[in-house]
Amino acid sequence: MKSLISLLFVGLCISPALAGLDPDTDSMGIYFDTVGNTNCITSPAFFQQSVYLLLMNPADVTNSFECSVTMQGGPYFVLSTDLAGGGENWCYSPDCYQVGGGGNYPVTDGAAWLARWTVMLTAPAELLFYIRGVSGDLPVVSGDGIPRLCGVSSGDVNLPVAGLNAGGNCPVSERVSSFGSVKSLFR
Repeated sequence: MKSLISLLFVGLCISPALAGLDPDTDSMGIYFDTVGNTNCITSPAFFQQSVYLLLMNPADVTNSFECSVTMQGGPYFVLSTDLAGGGENWCYSPDCYQVGGGGNYPVTDGAAWLARWTVMLTAPAELLFYIRGVSGDLPVVSGDGIPRLCGVSSGDVNLPVAGLNAGGNCPVSERVSSFGSVKSLFR
């Protein structure tokens, strides 16, 4: 019986790690994959890089969002912007997103992708990504008309959430518990 309880406990501690780098509920981040596992990469000049705005571990159904996404560094071009679910952006500023009108965003491996950009650096330079709110400090999502305040994956809107060629400015990911730390509890 003790071994069964131990296995269940270890399974519960390990499972959040499968939901990408950010274990927090309703947390927005920028990633270079669709499941939230890569927030820093090296990218050469003139390479078309896909960049995803993801909502990690949504607390409920999500069908609209509001945030600003700024890119600092460069030089760079945003070649395309795709919004998930056929949503429409009602904000006319280049860094502002007030998106709704599409269907519910599907969740895969704990992540719902909200937007995708194709970005191209025109020189081997650092490009950092920040997420902030539009009406307040933090971004907002809603599902069925019920708004929810979100966090950002870096934990602070003044810190970058992702980077291309970021070096020392790259956000460091943390897991809730490593397997070794959980295993040590049963010695």
